[in-house]
Amino acid sequence: MSHTNCRFTTLATVLAALPFALAAQEARTLSPVTVSAAKIAPLGATETTDATLAPLRAASSDSARLLQNVPGLSLYGAGGVSSLPAIHGLADDRLRIQVDGMDLIAACPNHMNSALSYIDPTRVGSILVFAGITPVSIGGDSIGGTIAVKSAAPAFADSPEQVTGKGQLGTFYRSNGNASGLNLGATFIGQDVNVSYHGSRAESANYSAGSDFKSAGPGAVGGPWLAGNEVASSRFTSENQDIALALRHDNHLLQLGLGQQHIPFEGFPNQRMDMTGNDSTQINLRFNGRYAWGQLEARAFGQNTDHAMNMGPDRFSYGSLGMPMNSTAKTRGAALQAELLHSERDGFKAGIESYRYTLYDWWPQAGGVMGPATFWNVDYGTRDRVAIFGEWEAQWNAQLLSQFGIRHESVKTDAGPVQGYNAQAIWASDAAAFNAQSRQRTDQNLDLTALARYTDNATQTFEAGLARKTRSPNLYQRYPWSTQPMATLMNNFVGDGNGYVGNLNLKPEVAHTLSASGDWHDAGQ
Repeated sequence: MSHTNCRFTTLATVLAALPFALAAQEARTLSPVTVSAAKIAPLGATETTDATLAPLRAASSDSARLLQNVPGLSLYGAGGVSSLPAIHGLADDRLRIQVDGMDLIAACPNHMNSALSYIDPTRVGSILVFAGITPVSIGGDSIGGTIAVKSAAPAFADSPEQVTGKGQLGTFYRSNGNASGLNLGATFIGQDVNVSYHGSRAESANYSAGSDFKSAGPGAVGGPWLAGNEVASSRFTSENQDIALALRHDNHLLQLGLGQQHIPFEGFPNQRMDMTGNDSTQINLRFNGRYAWGQLEARAFGQNTDHAMNMGPDRFSYGSLGMPMNSTAKTRGAALQAELLHSERDGFKAGIESYRYTLYDWWPQAGGVMGPATFWNVDYGTRDRVAIFGEWEAQWNAQLLSQFGIRHESVKTDAGPVQGYNAQAIWASDAAAFNAQSRQRTDQNLDLTALARYTDNATQTFEAGLARKTRSPNLYQRYPWSTQPMATLMNNFVGDGNGYVGNLNLKPEVAHTLSASGDWHDAGQ
């Protein structure tokens, strides 16, 4: 080996006032950890670059799988392109997950359309994983950490004579499941303009496990048949297209991205349903300007999602009538952040963010007890966030770097009245009880972070930090209302096979984390 790099970490984490958290965290690390340990980055940031990601892309069509070697991070295996990452046991909405700066939210009672499913692995240019204490400028409305996935940065020509274009074409085949895919791209590179297109398609039949299974049998409600070593309801087809425009002027960069996803089918072996359709469009506008006084960043984005679930063909062997479930969601976000270089020692960041999420979740009638009306699981659910933060970073000397931050968020949720499939008591009583309550809730959340790094010499670095992080419940934790097993089993957003009922009186989760770490490496890191 050309160098060695060893990290030893000790820490104690206390989770307090967690009315719906599952477990306390152990063994947090202060800095984000990525697949590559080639460098020590500023506090709270270590980046996994394209060179490290390249050999991982061919192994999976799921972008979350690019994180599988990150220490402290695990994955909930779900559909072929929709795994859910977990940092020290905290997953899904307990993490802040961004795709090119967009905070994307799963619009599904089973969280099948996860945030990382909206970017194909071939487009991922870099990943930041904040696996411990996340700076307030990066984290928010989360207690487990932050994952920020970015596509490749636009390239520009140095002079008009170097204006050029480039294209790429890739394909793959994996024997397990006869998985195959195709991706292509074309880019025009000018001196101050970059225009690109990327398209990809991936598909797979049911994959095979390493040993034989027996049939799940008719007693497994909604479960797929398992024939031989074939894992039923594991096939998928996914298509993604993206168009991007980047304009550069002096030290300013303006980027506009348009994305579209079409998934006609994705099986979920760990759920009672399959995804029978997911169509999403995204628009993302970003500005980055560098000035004598510092840096200004602004972004605005929107996402529209139409989602459908039902029992796929591998599950209909039970003679089920099926259970169609539909949802549609809109996400709108805007953020403004300024970084002021006050002196050689001090730097300040301040910002404001606003997000609005709207969800409709309804289950069309399907005959029998599932009719004659539409079942409304969440009707006009809203979750609005407004956040403001400030951060101070100081380089006291060549060895000591510190960072302090404070963040306040106001989170407001609400939902409209609901109804069951029919007027029978099993639906009517629960619906009437829910509709009679005031459903609006507002949380005032406070985050605090303090971090420090001491670089003893070229081969030793030590870090310590303390944080208070807060997260409000999502819509599926507050508003699903039916206590009947058939309905509760369909609200299984953690993929554990259990059923869930919402609780209007849930309070925000608060996590307190104390962390210390040491990093020993050679002079070349």
